[in-house]
Amino acid sequence: MIEIKGLNKVFRTEEVETAAINNISLQVEKGEFVAIMGPSGCGKSTLLNILGMLDSPTSGKYYLDGVEVGHMKESERTETRKGKLGFVFQSFN
Repeated sequence: MIEIKGLNKVFRTEEVETAAINNISLQVEKGEFVAIMGPSGCGKSTLLNILGMLDSPTSGKYYLDGVEVGHMKESERTETRKGKLGFVFQSFN
């Protein structure tokens, strides 16, 4: 199961702060099929990178099978990813 609560991701440079995703809450139960759709630049890839533990949220909570994973260390994310997630990339990786 995936559950996110109040998830935010902000990208910062010295001059600009950009909110890529803002206060998203979502719950996906085991066996559910979900499509994430929207126009270019709306934060779909950012959200999927966080859900795939390739990136961390700026704030908010992310639970995978009941375990909070949004702020895990990279080594912990790697171990969790190996056992619980799979990826189908749009381009060859």
